[in-house]
Amino acid sequence: MKNIQHFFKDKFGRTISLTDERLQHIITDHPEVLGPADKIEETLMFPSVVIKSEDDPYVWLYYKPYTVFPKQKSFLVVIIKISNGEGFVITSFYVKNLQKGETVWKA
Repeated sequence: MKNIQHFFKDKFGRTISLTDERLQHIITDHPEVLGPADKIEETLMFPSVVIKSEDDPYVWLYYKPYTVFPKQKSFLVVIIKISNGEGFVITSFYVKNLQKGETVWKA
């Protein structure tokens, strides 16, 4: 099976890739993320916060608020790994709180 990649630009103008394998992972393991490719693209371009992981400085977390569950504030987090000035999506899912780490950018 050919591993097709989708390409997006992030807030900082970097090219971010999303492989079909990672997209399938998100669809299968995080089915609450409906229309994941569109939401990932929107979150990468228009995040409310971008945080650098405490565990790995090459892993960045892009957050955008969404109302997914009634009366509960949620953020879609898109986790990317940066390599050679570009990035690739590791996963994406909804969270209630932001992870600790260095804030790279905030709206």
